[in-house]
This record gives sequence, structure tokens and C-alpha cells, in this order.
Amino acid sequence: MWRKALQAETWETVMRLSLNNEDDPIAIPIDDVIREAWTLQYDRAHYDGGMDRFRERLAVCFANSLAACLDTDLQPPTAAQMQYATSIARELGVSLPYEALRFRGTMSDFIDRYADALRAKRETYLRNEE
Repeated sequence: MWRKALQAETWETVMRLSLNNEDDPIAIPIDDVIREAWTLQYDRAHYDGGMDRFRERLAVCFANSLAACLDTDLQPPTAAQMQYATSIARELGVSLPYEALRFRGTMSDFIDRYADALRAKRETYLRNEE
């Protein structure tokens, strides 16, 4: 347990996030309760031999949290957008741009551009079926 005590003494009240080796890292405030829980979790993973699993889980959680911090147009498209855009591309015979598959804003622009054409094609199909 000496390791835990040593770690607790060396922790600051912030974690530092550095993206792309920037000179001015982002300070992420960590309160005492989270800092203590982090130390316990780290020690648990270290002593149980589960450090690799803990690092993988941390990486996934962090990536998901980082994505949620982005402006909405830069976030990944929603499942509903993907499904609707796939229908548009298939039914109208248009290609789905690569950028639309990556960014919600570009996907929204694609859908806005073709939604009326898809609706008109479907209405025409339904009228011809009657």
C-alpha cells in the first residue's frame, strides 16, 4: 500500500491533456473524490494484473468523451442519419460522400440536398401502384 500513498502525495488537482504535442496542454480539473477513486482503480488494475484491460477501457471511455465535446457538426453521424442517407444513395443512385460518413454536419447537408427528391420518387412509386 506504500505505492498508493506515494501516488496520492504526487497527484495534482488537474490532469494535463496534450494533443498533437502542443505546447499548452489542456488542464482537466480532478476533484479529491475522483482523484482518490482513480488511485484506487489504478492500484487495483496494477496489482490484479489487469493494467492492459484498464488502459484499453480508459482509451475507449476517453475517446467517447472527447467525441461528445466536439461541435455537433463535427460529431459522427447518427444511426438514423446513416440509415436514411443509405436509402437515399441506394434509391436515387447517388454516391454517399466520404465526408458525410465521417461528420454529422456533412451528412445533414447530404440529406437536405436529396430528401425532397427521395420523397418525390417514393410518392410517384406509390401513385403508380394504385
